[in-house]
Amino acid sequence: MFNSLFVKIRNFHTSLRLTILSTFILIFILMTASITLIRGIAFRDELLYTSNELMKQTSHLVLKQITSSINPIEVGAIFSTNLFKSGLIENDPFKIMTYTYYMVDSIPLLQGAYWGDEQGNFMSTRQENDGTITNEIILHDKTQHSHTVIHHDLNGKAPKEIKLNTTNYDPRTRTWYLAAKKAQTFTWTDVYQIYPDYYQGVSASSPVYDKQHKLIGVLGLVLRLDFLSQFMTQLNVSKNGYAFIITDKEDLVAYPNRKPFPDAGLAHHRILNVHQSAQLRLIDESIDHYKKTGEKEFALTYEGERFLINYQAIPDFAAHGWLVGVIAPENDFLSYLNKINLITLALSLFTLILGSLAVSSFATRVAKPIKMLVKETKKIKRFELEGKIHLKSRITEVMDLKNAIVSMKNGLREFQRYVPKVLVQQLIESGQNARIGGERIPLVVFFSDIENFTSIAEVMEPNDLMLQICEYFEALTQVIISQKGTVDKYIGDSIMAFWGAPLPEVEANDLAVRAAWLCQVKVDELNAKWAKEGKPPFYTRFGIHAGDAIVGNLGSSERLNYTALGDTVNIASRLEAINKIYKTHIIVSETVYNKLKYSFFFRLLDNVKIKGRSHSIVIYELLGDDIGQVPYDLEAYNAEFEKGFVAYEEKKWREAIAYFQHCLAIYPEDAVARIFIARCQKEKGQISI
Repeated sequence: MFNSLFVKIRNFHTSLRLTILSTFILIFILMTASITLIRGIAFRDELLYTSNELMKQTSHLVLKQITSSINPIEVGAIFSTNLFKSGLIENDPFKIMTYTYYMVDSIPLLQGAYWGDEQGNFMSTRQENDGTITNEIILHDKTQHSHTVIHHDLNGKAPKEIKLNTTNYDPRTRTWYLAAKKAQTFTWTDVYQIYPDYYQGVSASSPVYDKQHKLIGVLGLVLRLDFLSQFMTQLNVSKNGYAFIITDKEDLVAYPNRKPFPDAGLAHHRILNVHQSAQLRLIDESIDHYKKTGEKEFALTYEGERFLINYQAIPDFAAHGWLVGVIAPENDFLSYLNKINLITLALSLFTLILGSLAVSSFATRVAKPIKMLVKETKKIKRFELEGKIHLKSRITEVMDLKNAIVSMKNGLREFQRYVPKVLVQQLIESGQNARIGGERIPLVVFFSDIENFTSIAEVMEPNDLMLQICEYFEALTQVIISQKGTVDKYIGDSIMAFWGAPLPEVEANDLAVRAAWLCQVKVDELNAKWAKEGKPPFYTRFGIHAGDAIVGNLGSSERLNYTALGDTVNIASRLEAINKIYKTHIIVSETVYNKLKYSFFFRLLDNVKIKGRSHSIVIYELLGDDIGQVPYDLEAYNAEFEKGFVAYEEKKWREAIAYFQHCLAIYPEDAVARIFIARCQKEKGQISI
């Protein structure tokens, strides 16, 4: 298979114009593609590096925002704990309420301050959404059980105090209390839902101990996480990029109010896990990749689109596995590069079109004259040497080639006067080399001869004779050529031609017989013309036979003659001569007759013995291809003649004479019937010629 393909590629040819144009286009495309590829790779790497740095900066902004938000709360929690330890703040509900009120009012982003002790008492101060502050006191000591809520207006006064039913709320069971008790030092809690509104938040919890290191209670400062989501919404990572905070349990701490996240305003009431929403599948896959590989910067393909991803740990909440995640489609950063590439591609395409038109014009200017010269060389190959070459070019090599071809045509035009043009064309077409040798192949051989030419030549002027015989040869040669025949030679006033070489011809018999008939028609036309000119007429006889012959180049190394030899040639020549005996013009052998008896009209002539052959052959006269051309009833004549011929061969002379006389009755001018009557009367059999 590959060998066959290789051979096809090796033998493939194309035009000069297409070669020049395709070479230019190929080189242009390769250069443009190489430059675009190298530049694209360099720009892409630089853009991706810049993109990752931008995403890192986004993470650092989030970290900075978190740090700036929680530092005052950490300081406040530690400072307040020291006040409890030093006794400056007593475990008195109203004193604690006053202190927590002050803290909530003075520390930014502090949503509330809680105090719970080991007896289950709870005091809190929280800032409402409208900016007002609410105190809540829950007492569970031995003397009293109460639940009081105090609402302060925007001026800081307490105009409204509400007594509620006793609640079962116990601070000792809450996340912020348990975390500090377990850590025995200041700590940040994990994300939890803040009582009583159940928003997401975290607490800075600090335990308070007495001098015997016995736990008195826990102070908690609450940071609601709404502000982080608002901050994330304002971050401009990229056109479709976003940042978020997630825990190693894959719970979302904060996220922007944009796709693919649920509505932020509704979602803050619950802790959202990325497994709970199909919209968050990309974040789910990215955090899984981060946890498996530990890679902080990586790319991930999701739903056919490539995303850049960055994860950074949040040191202050490292114990809870908080991470800042940044995700952005790669195309957000590469879209400009893609746009530049498209512009470059468009400009390159425009340049390619202009260049192709210019190169095509130049290639045409080069290829057109060469194509014309190639056409001329092909005509020379066919030995068609007529006409001049009208060609102008500014290219020196083209003009040199044109002049060389013109000189070659002139030389060959002189040479073809001595070599049969058609023979050379056929030899070229057949691909045979001019070397001595031959081969045996089936041929149809044609001979013609002018009756009494010697007598005509004796009385004519030599120059007039040569002109008339050349006109005769020209006319008959053109007829033979038109019927695809090969003119072998001119022998005095005779023409020898054959069909089947150098190129094979399946219709050789038909063409040869038709050529003889058309030659006879042409001779009649010439005779009519010459009669008007006062020139003697030429009466031509033809002989045609088909069979094997040796065909090839005969001669010496200096001079070769492409000809045919053998019995077939001799028989054709003898048949032409037999016309003298029967007063006929065209005689064919039985071999030819059997091939064409349904295409042309013939009549039986004789069964003759050719000199040099041991067997006799049956011969026929060609009467044409149209029954209207025959001046008598051919069917009736042939019927009578065949009966007479059978009687003749059986030596039934009287019976034969009767049939031949019937033939004369049908065709009174028939010379053949008279010949056979004379033979019968002399009681002779076959003739020898």
